[in-house]
Amino acid sequence: MTPEPASRLSASTVKKLRQPFAAEHLRWKIQTRVNEAQADALALVVVYVDARSVAAHLDDVVPGQWQTEYCAPPVSVGLPALECRLTVCGVTRCDVGTVEPGRVAGGDTKDLYSDALKRAAVQFGVGAFLYRFPQVQARVEKSGQHWYITREAQAELRVLTAAVLNSTPTLPRFQALRVRGYAQGGITEVAGGHDGPPPIGEERGRKMEELLTRALVGSEWQGETGRDYATFILGFSVSALADLTEEEAKTVYRAAKVLRITPERTGTDARP
Repeated sequence: MTPEPASRLSASTVKKLRQPFAAEHLRWKIQTRVNEAQADALALVVVYVDARSVAAHLDDVVPGQWQTEYCAPPVSVGLPALECRLTVCGVTRCDVGTVEPGRVAGGDTKDLYSDALKRAAVQFGVGAFLYRFPQVQARVEKSGQHWYITREAQAELRVLTAAVLNSTPTLPRFQALRVRGYAQGGITEVAGGHDGPPPIGEERGRKMEELLTRALVGSEWQGETGRDYATFILGFSVSALADLTEEEAKTVYRAAKVLRITPERTGTDARP
């Protein structure tokens, strides 16, 4: 990693980069497959920001002092991938964006650039506040071949978003959501830097992706991304395997090994 010149990327700048976005820039999406057999279908949903909001945030905090460079990643991750090298105030950090092939017709290239930028920006703390959101299941409905978050659930997600951003002490009783892990204080400490165990990092994250790809062969998760499986097992949104702690990584891999041996077992059952 490139050393950080203290005179260029100051602590105050990093704190500004880590600040939460306004609620109108936050979106929710369905993260996992839906069990169609359920009468009242619920799906895990995750909060995210799009690449345009990330770029606008960088423009606001460090105008004219950031740039990107894109290239093929040094190691194959088994999916279409693109590495973004983001330089902010003279400091360069990188991460790899991936997409599921053909998920949106003609959208693979655009999605690759967007995902790569967002992941690289997280290395500077941009969007770090998203990891403070609790685990959420929302009521969904099917239209044609696709599933959508219901209008009632969307309205309650807006209430939840405001509660997290404003550090509301308690949540109202939701009808279309199931929320786990909400903590009073929400994201108030997000600008204070890392707390808890360190992540496993990019190199080990890539190796873990390869291990999971092999371990999930023959199961219902074959062909899915490692981070989607990790999200299912851990119960919170995993933006990148590189962000997992040592214990979280072990939990995910142990579950994958059990899943391969007994495919009928769910991720929850497979947890140690």
